[in-house]
Order: sequence, then C-alpha cells, then structure tokens
Amino acid sequence: MGKGPIRQGENEVIIMSVNREFPNDFQECVRFHGHVCPGLAIGYAAAKAAERFLGIDRAGDEEVVAVVENDSCAVDAVQVVLGCTFGKGNLVFRDWGKQVFTFMDRKAGRAVRVSFVGPVPGRDERHALKEKLEAGQASPSDTEKLREVTNRAVEDLIGRDPALYFQIREVRVQIPPCASIVQTRPCDICGEATVTTRLVDRDDRLVCKSCA
Repeated sequence: MGKGPIRQGENEVIIMSVNREFPNDFQECVRFHGHVCPGLAIGYAAAKAAERFLGIDRAGDEEVVAVVENDSCAVDAVQVVLGCTFGKGNLVFRDWGKQVFTFMDRKAGRAVRVSFVGPVPGRDERHALKEKLEAGQASPSDTEKLREVTNRAVEDLIGRDPALYFQIREVRVQIPPCASIVQTRPCDICGEATVTTRLVDRDDRLVCKSCA
C-alpha cells in the first residue's frame, strides 16, 4: 500500500498516496483527479467495462461519447480512460444524481449502459473512520485503517468482475451529432462574446443568459 499523507478536506478525508500495484491507467486517473477514492474507482471500472463490451479505445477526437448522470469523482476517470471531455463535445452531463454511464461507439453505432448498483465495499467502516478523523477523535491506527479500507475498496472495485457492482447492458440510443463550430457575437449589455445559440432576446436586444 502507498504510504503518502492523509489530508482532511472540507467534506472528506483525502488519501494522497497511490498504490503502485494499481494499473497504470488508474494511476493516471488519480494524478488527474488529485486523490484516491472509491468514487474515482467506480468511474474507472465503468469505463473499462464499456471498453471491453464495445471493443473501443480511448477517443482521440469524438469517436466515443459518454453520457454521465452525475458530476461526481467518477467522471474524472471517464475523461482519462476514454478521452470523453466537454472540450471535445463527447461528454454529456445529465444532472440526475445517479452513478449511471452510457457509452457510445460512433463507428459501430452501438451503446452500452453501465449502472452502478453497489454496494461500495467497506462503505460503513470507511464512513465511521472518516467521521472520527473529521471530529479530531481518530488515533494514528484509525488513520492508517482508513487508508487500508479505502485502498481495499478501490482494489475491489477496479479488480473484480464488474458484474458484481454494475448492471451492464447494450442499449439503443440516438448518438448525439459531432460538435459543430458556431458563431459568437457580443452580448448587447455586457459586450462579452457569446455563442449565438445561447443568446436571449430581451426587449429587442440579444443578451447573454447572465445578463438576462
């Protein structure tokens, strides 16, 4: 196990170390995300399951599309593993609060829906230890135990059969069109360049949504 520090964040305890036994691409996810956590492992496992199911590789452009139904740690792993990003237009966010991911292969016209059904390994024990640490009541052994429980949960999520934690099924979906280049023009109030399709008509003036 890694022996890096544990840092207490506002709402969680952040494990900064990386287990060198983790796969290289998961270690890349950790470096991108900033810490090790089960949420990141869920996204990694979902993306790897889709990779195997669809026979796809990381997207250099928009070959793969991901529709994510949450804005959790998991989405960072999806970006790293499959190259789905907002900037390329192949990451679609739906604020539905579910650990559910739909991955689409443009070339083959296929899609797979990967739904996390849980449970997160060691969840109750990890939460109890985090509460002690955040309350300033944890001993050094509690801190080390939290590290062990977190790493063990991550190992289970990324190393075991994904069917233990996910429902994986092929689905029929309408694949979104590729991103297109759109024009911008200044907002009539603040003057900031705004995509024309996002401007709002207010009293015969085209204004950005923040000014509207």
